[in-house]
Amino acid sequence: MSINGFLDKNPFVRIVIPYALGIISHYYLHTIDIVCVTVVCLLLAIAVFFYRKHLSMRFGWLTGLTLFVTIGAMGFASAQLATPPPVPHDAGIHKCLYRASVTSHPTDGGKAYKADLRIEAVNILDSWHEFDAKIVATIMKDSAARCLKAGQTIEFSSKIDSLDMPKNPFGFDYSQYLQLNGVQGSIFLNPGEWKTIDGSVHGLKQRALNARQTLVGLLEKAGLEGNELGLASTLVLGYKSSIDAEVKQSYMNAGAMHVLAVSGMHVGIVCAVLELLMMALGGNLAFRLKRVLIILLLWTYAFITGLSPSVLRATVMFTFVELGRLIRREMSIYNTLAASAFLLLAINPDMLFKAGFQLSYAAVVGIVALQPRIVRLIKIDRKRRILRYFWELTAVSVAAQIATLPFCLYYFERTPVYFWLSNIIVSPGAAVMIGLTMLLLAVSPISVAAKWVGVATSWVAKSMNHWVTVIANLPGSTIENTYISVFQSLAVAVVIVGLLVWLRTRRCNWLIGSLAAFLVYITPFSLKALQNSTAHALCVWYSPRNAMTQFVEGNRSYWLKNSIGDSRQAGLMVKGADIYWKSGRSETVEPDNAGGRIMARNGFFVFDSVCGMVVDDKTVPFKIKQADTLDFLIVSGAPGIRVRQMPRNLKFHNVIIDGTVKPWMAKEWERWFADSETHNVRRQGAYICRLQ
Repeated sequence: MSINGFLDKNPFVRIVIPYALGIISHYYLHTIDIVCVTVVCLLLAIAVFFYRKHLSMRFGWLTGLTLFVTIGAMGFASAQLATPPPVPHDAGIHKCLYRASVTSHPTDGGKAYKADLRIEAVNILDSWHEFDAKIVATIMKDSAARCLKAGQTIEFSSKIDSLDMPKNPFGFDYSQYLQLNGVQGSIFLNPGEWKTIDGSVHGLKQRALNARQTLVGLLEKAGLEGNELGLASTLVLGYKSSIDAEVKQSYMNAGAMHVLAVSGMHVGIVCAVLELLMMALGGNLAFRLKRVLIILLLWTYAFITGLSPSVLRATVMFTFVELGRLIRREMSIYNTLAASAFLLLAINPDMLFKAGFQLSYAAVVGIVALQPRIVRLIKIDRKRRILRYFWELTAVSVAAQIATLPFCLYYFERTPVYFWLSNIIVSPGAAVMIGLTMLLLAVSPISVAAKWVGVATSWVAKSMNHWVTVIANLPGSTIENTYISVFQSLAVAVVIVGLLVWLRTRRCNWLIGSLAAFLVYITPFSLKALQNSTAHALCVWYSPRNAMTQFVEGNRSYWLKNSIGDSRQAGLMVKGADIYWKSGRSETVEPDNAGGRIMARNGFFVFDSVCGMVVDDKTVPFKIKQADTLDFLIVSGAPGIRVRQMPRNLKFHNVIIDGTVKPWMAKEWERWFADSETHNVRRQGAYICRLQ
């Protein structure tokens, strides 16, 4: 089928592509609302004019181009109209009084709760003014915080902090991700800085979140606990707060993270169960009644899962499918996907930038387009049903992994190797878990039945978690990737699409386009590798719990062995920094290392042509006989020496205060060394100095 034939059969694809491009263009090009509306009206008028005049075939493409631009302008305008006003300038400087609604169920973060707030009003000069802004809040635990629910209204007096830029040049830019999702700031609320002014719950979504919390309580009452409770509540209800970070990491490393996000697979299983339950109904009237009942029950399921974006996407898609069956019309899956995507983007343009939105649609398209072709690569006799089943399941995993590769490289910076093996376990396991958990919720009023179903559910959940952890811990379970940009991930997508089209059509222009995109992808890596091959650098990375000082010499990396408060975070930092510099070999330098490329003794160090000193909790007062000037002073942790105890005849060209130093202590060191070049890593980000 040609591209034009495909677009004719799937008209919503023609609509959703320019609409999405318009939303993306808004992120880079901002303008005022009236201009957007004017442009949309003008382009619509031009499109109607072209259509009425019936342009000749020679200029017929102008109509399509005009409609393309018009739909793109509509996407641009919808994104502009959905953009909330900026947080008041004074909010980042002074404490103001705000009124806000709690838009998410507070999640337990240890010493504090995390919640999303939508500011509704701000008090300026004792007068309330309407306002609309989305922020994330960290609320310290107390009796009031424990009773806080989604949908309630609170007042708080606090300074709204702007979203910090990433402190290190490697890793995922979380602040940018929050901004793309409409979050404009963050706050930290201590007890007494806020109060609940309206305890009643407002909003459909907020009621759904609280209903979901009630269902989680039923699972706990049935005897589920720990990671078993976390898996059951995550699979069926989309509630992820009960599952440990280590278990999540295991699912990610095993390539089974998608099963922890309630999405198309979960809604599809629920839809299949509903179809089985309604097989007894027959007749034409019953057929239509079944379609209506399934749609209603699907939206009921979406409600009890908290109306999360991933569930909404899948529910809208299956609703379109059921509506097509209701009117006895077979609908193209691509057109259904495009229609559901357009509807969701029209309601909330910011959804385009959510990782879940991108991954779920990419995975479904990949499965539909690639899975049948992958299955045909190896022909298995239909009599070998079990073997054929596992091969088809593996093909689903491979197809989804290929389609989501650009997004996985950008968001997760690693590629799981054994995704095909883990999906053989988690796909049927998830189906069993969803069925058992739904049965458990249904029989929860009967304590004896709930107990036995709970035991079975707990055993299946424990088995799934165990085998996923085993796969995640296999040698070489993940390939650590370099950190790629948005344009590089787009280049990867072009490579994949180009190769697939070339394999189908054998047209060389698609192969040439793929090779060109591949060059776009590897060029930044090649240039950086060439640049770093002779690099000599001193780096002090930002980490609030670990002192991270790195020396770089070509493709070798040396780390000072300083205080470590979080070994796991330190390991991730070392891995990320070594990838950033393309370091092939990494070594740790002991505090009293007298030989090698780094010489260190009593806190002093010499590397290449520079020398310096590290002041940390092991440093004691000392004196030097002769005046001297060193290149670097690195202040770390809680120094065992006060700044005023430093020898006055010892000077430094550069003073770096790392992220482990308390802010009040950092100010003392900055004031004392005001004549030197000072760099506060906590405030200014990582310190990177290329040495001559």
